[in-house]
This record gives sequence, C-alpha cells and structure tokens, in this order.
Amino acid sequence: MTRSEEQQVESIRELKSNPLFEVTDEKESLSFPISDFDPLSGTKEEWADVRLSAELKDCALRFWSLSCQWHCVDPELELHGEFCLPHLYRALLRDAPRYNDLASEPERSLMSELRLIDFAPARATGEAAYIRIEPHKDQLEIWYQDRYLYEEDTNTQGFLRMELDYCAYLEALRLTKGAFGWQMLFVDVELRGLEFRRHRENLTAMLRTFPSAFPQYDYAPLISRLEARL
Repeated sequence: MTRSEEQQVESIRELKSNPLFEVTDEKESLSFPISDFDPLSGTKEEWADVRLSAELKDCALRFWSLSCQWHCVDPELELHGEFCLPHLYRALLRDAPRYNDLASEPERSLMSELRLIDFAPARATGEAAYIRIEPHKDQLEIWYQDRYLYEEDTNTQGFLRMELDYCAYLEALRLTKGAFGWQMLFVDVELRGLEFRRHRENLTAMLRTFPSAFPQYDYAPLISRLEARL
C-alpha cells in the first residue's frame, strides 16, 4: 500500500483497537491509481483542462471503496462517526448531485461540477463532501453539503466550500475518524445556532475524548477551530 493508504487503514485500526469504540468497517480491493486516468480528457473531452496535481495523484486511495462506521460505547458520551470513500476515479464517474427547485443558477452551475467523494450511507445523515471538477485549477476544490446549512435565500442547496484540498481532507479524516460534523471545522460557519446543536455536541465530545484516546495526534488546532465557531 502507499503511505496514504496505510495511514487511512491505520486510522481505522486505531479505532478498532480502542475499547472505547464499536466499529464496523469495509475495505474493498485495491484498484488502479488515479494517475492511470490522467489526463481526464481520455474519459470526457470537456475535462481536457482539468488538472490532477502531482500531490493529488500521490495521496489518492486505490481502494475501490473504504468505509467505516463507529460509535463510542460509553453511555455518558453521544459520539458517532462514519465515512465512505469511493475510489476517486469512481467518484468522478458519478452523476452530479441533484438540486431542488429553489436552486439558483450559480448553485446549479456549481453542482454540475461536483462529484461525491465522502458520505455516510449507513446513518444517512445527509452530510457529504464533493470534489469540484473545474478547469485550470492547480488544486481542485472540496465542497461540503449538510442539511443544517440550507438557507432559503442564500444557500438553498446547503453547500459551502471547505478550506481543504483533497489530500488535506484525507489528512483531517485521519484525525477526526469521520466524527459527524467534523467538516464544519473547515468551512466558514458559526455553530452557535440551535440547528447545529447535534454537530456541536458531537464535535465537543470528540475533542474531549480523542486527545487521550489517540495521543499520537495533535488535536489543538481542531480545538481552536471549534472554539472559534462557538
């Protein structure tokens, strides 16, 4: 396995070996590296100017799919998480996300370029991350969708751009293990409202538990990000 693949597998192993957590995971077989499909114009002519950076080609996982669902067994802690990562090329071949009748033209244009890279199929929470297939970009953008981000006037589809590229997304996933709401730490949003209560509680529980459960990681930056949003 590549270093990136080993890190994600080890992250799941860390959860499974800790008695605080009950874990269900699935690792499908290794497939071809995303570099085999570069340039993307070989897949679709309209992707001729879409760039896959050397960093992205190096960190992208070759697993056809890698998923994990977990929860904390401590009855005093409501702490849950889940992620499901399809092979990046498989993700690019998916249909764009559907929009509702309230979608503005800019939102429809954005969504036409988005492809699903992470979601929570078991818990079906409605949280998902997408990569944006946009030409002439050195780093492809990552966008997060959450039902709590929906606003009737300004964000009818619940999308916000993340402060992460694809590789940084995978790195953050190692630390958070896919704890529900973790992406909120990397978008421009305040978590004070009542609608964010569940995310706020889950993130607070994560950052109270993980520093001692996984002392090999530095959670100080994530703690600072949560504090800045409260």
